[in-house]
Amino acid sequence: LYDQNYQEPTDCEGYNLIKYGFRYFTQYDFFRDVDALRHLTGNGYYQIFRDINGKVVDFGLIKPGCCEPLIDLDSGDLYYAISAVDNRLMQQTMYVHSSEILHFKYMRFGEVKGINPTELLKGSLDYDRQVRRISLKQLFGTNEGIIVAFETNMNEGEKKAVIDSVADFYKNNGGLLVQENGSKIDRFQRELVDTNLIDVDKVTRSRVAMVYTLPEHFLGDTGSSFATLEQLNLEYVTGNLVPALTQYERELDFKLLTPAQRRKGYHFKFDVRGLLRADTATRGAFYQLGIRNGWLHINDVRVAEGYPPDPSPMANKLWISGDLYPIDTPIADRKGGDSKNESNTTIETN
Repeated sequence: LYDQNYQEPTDCEGYNLIKYGFRYFTQYDFFRDVDALRHLTGNGYYQIFRDINGKVVDFGLIKPGCCEPLIDLDSGDLYYAISAVDNRLMQQTMYVHSSEILHFKYMRFGEVKGINPTELLKGSLDYDRQVRRISLKQLFGTNEGIIVAFETNMNEGEKKAVIDSVADFYKNNGGLLVQENGSKIDRFQRELVDTNLIDVDKVTRSRVAMVYTLPEHFLGDTGSSFATLEQLNLEYVTGNLVPALTQYERELDFKLLTPAQRRKGYHFKFDVRGLLRADTATRGAFYQLGIRNGWLHINDVRVAEGYPPDPSPMANKLWISGDLYPIDTPIADRKGGDSKNESNTTIETN
C-alpha cells in the first residue's frame, strides 16, 4: 500500500490485517488460497468483517460453492447469498452487500461470476484421458502380434476355431507356437505407446497454457526457447500476472480504502520487479544507467540486490554523470570549459 508520495501508510486497517496476518492466516496464505480457488473454480471470495465504527477487523474465506451473486431488482445493488451448506441441520442463507465481499474472479462474459477454466478444458482433458487409457491397456497387455497363414481356404467357423486354438496354445505354452504343414506363422512387434500420444500431450499442454495464459515452457514444453531468463519471465508477467494483479489492486482499492484514503492517493500495488530480475550483466548495466542518470540511489540498488543500506548520507543522494548537461548549460560551466572543472567527474544533486 502506498500513498501519493509512495510512502507506506499505517492508518489502513485492512492493509495492516493482510500484511501482518489475521487469525492463522499469513499474507502469503491470504493470496495463495484465493488464487487457488480462482484458478480451480473461476471465483474466490473473502468476506470483510468490520466493527461498529466501520473499521476492518477480520476476513473470512468463503467456499465458492457457498456463495452466489444476486442483483436486487429494486435498487440494482449487487448482493452475495452465502449459505452454510456444510451445516445441514442448521442451514441458513445470509445476504451480504457487494461492498463487504472481496470477489477475485477469472475472465467473465455477461455474468458477475468468472468462468470456470477447468470447464473450458473438459473436452481436451477427456480426450487426453481416453488416449492414455488405450495406451495403458497396450502397456499391460502384449506388444507382440501373430499372423497365421493357411494354404487352404476356410469358412468363418473354421477360421474362428483355428484362431481360438492358436491363442490357447500361445497362452498355455508361454508364447511358444508350433508351425504345422500347410500353415505359416509370422510375428510382428507393436509399439507399447502410440507415437501419436506425444502429439496429444502437446495439444493438451498447449490448451492448458492458452486457458491459464502460461508460457508452455512452464508446463514442460522443450520446443520453446528464450534468449534470456528475463524474456521468459517477462512473457509470464505481462501475459498472466499483470492482468490478475491489476484486478486484485482495483478490488482492494475499492473495498478496503475509504473515500478519504483514496483522495489522499492511497493505492494497493504489487511489486513484480523481483520476477523480472535479469542476469548479472544486464542488471549491472541497468543499475549503472539509473545511478548515472540520477533516478536511482546507491541504496536503492543495494536493497534490490539484498544488501543492507549503506549508512553513508552519500548513498541516499542522486548523482548524474559529469559528461551530461542540459542543453542550455553555459560552456563555462561544462567540464573543460574552465580549469576549475577539469577534475570534476560527477555532479551531486539533491
